[in-house]
Amino acid sequence: MSIDPTLLQAAHPFVLGKARRLSRRRGFNRSDREDIEQELRLHLIQQAAKFDPTITTWEKFVSFILDKRGISLLRQQTAEKRSPLREECSLNDSVRDADGRIVDRHQTTPEASRDFRVLMDLHADLEVLRQRISDEAWLVARGLGEGNLASIAREQGWSRATADRHMRELRQACEDLGLREYLQPDR
Repeated sequence: MSIDPTLLQAAHPFVLGKARRLSRRRGFNRSDREDIEQELRLHLIQQAAKFDPTITTWEKFVSFILDKRGISLLRQQTAEKRSPLREECSLNDSVRDADGRIVDRHQTTPEASRDFRVLMDLHADLEVLRQRISDEAWLVARGLGEGNLASIAREQGWSRATADRHMRELRQACEDLGLREYLQPDR
């Protein structure tokens, strides 16, 4: 049984949504999104011949197929991480680097791995910070990545004095938690 191309076109938003959600899960990243989309689309095309409109709707069928394939992709990703082929060791072990010097293993790991550890530390620090500050100060913290304090104040409908007060709260919390490295001078 061949499938109507318009049905496959109607499934496009479902595929995009599922790929976007999967790419945000642990083990994937946003750059994997296109690969996930292709994998889901291919799997849907392969399974489309099994669609029976007397049993279910196309939307429910697509949702079911994409959910099952998404679970499979997550399991595969987890299995790769737990592979016995991966080396277990401490990053503090002494090893010889490419120049023959004895250094800690973490000094020989690729930059991407170190960047990941830095991001994990940042995530943990931000979780602690988030618990210590008001919702308004958190809005300031989040907004500073995309704009300045004045634009955040305008967006929130705050006066400049109110925005400054929330900024001082944020700065003080960072100081108290020893997170000075995340503070930038006023813009």
